Amino acid sequence: MTSASGTPSPTATPTRSRTAGFDRSAHSLDDPTSIWVIVNKRRPLQPADYVPPDLVTPEVPHTNLPQLRKVASDALVEMFEDAKEEDGITLYSLSAYRSYATQKSIFDRNTRELGSAKTLELTAEPGYSEHQTGLADDLGDGTSCDLEVCFESHPAAKWLLANSWRFGWILRYPLGYTAITGIQTEPWHFRYIGVPAATAMHESGVKTLEQFFDLPPAPTY
Repeated sequence: MTSASGTPSPTATPTRSRTAGFDRSAHSLDDPTSIWVIVNKRRPLQPADYVPPDLVTPEVPHTNLPQLRKVASDALVEMFEDAKEEDGITLYSLSAYRSYATQKSIFDRNTRELGSAKTLELTAEPGYSEHQTGLADDLGDGTSCDLEVCFESHPAAKWLLANSWRFGWILRYPLGYTAITGIQTEPWHFRYIGVPAATAMHESGVKTLEQFFDLPPAPTY
């Protein structure tokens, strides 16, 4: 749903009619070990200090040594290989799994440097971060636009936007959906939900997990 100004409405649009053949009962949205777990400003991880049970290190180009859940890691490796083989694009993992303690350190540092209001727009509170699930990774191309909005215009970002769903990954915080996700646009933040869900989401045209699973918007804590 879009407002007169062109900004997506914060009301989550039901998508069941557009994904009639998709089994929404296949995985939990609440269990932190589920590949569909939804984490946002109104849905913290339970327990808050959850640690994924099967973290591995994907062998991909990176700036910080990545860890991901095994299923997400395997899909990431395949996606990186295809990007390179199909279009000559070298992708980089910039920041994958973060523990509760690491997220707290980042949040506290940003609060000191940017102030509370700006930090809440840009950084998840500890216990509310997708990175803690082991199913999210910040991706880039090794340039100065890594972790910057300008990455959106790069061939790597465009390739990811067009192809990541084929490997079970989706862009989690697209431009114009802050009123739903609670996070400003991050063209680098990708989330693994598995190929069936990512395919259904791609085919439905829905841009956020909140809308896809008919969950309420989460603009604030």
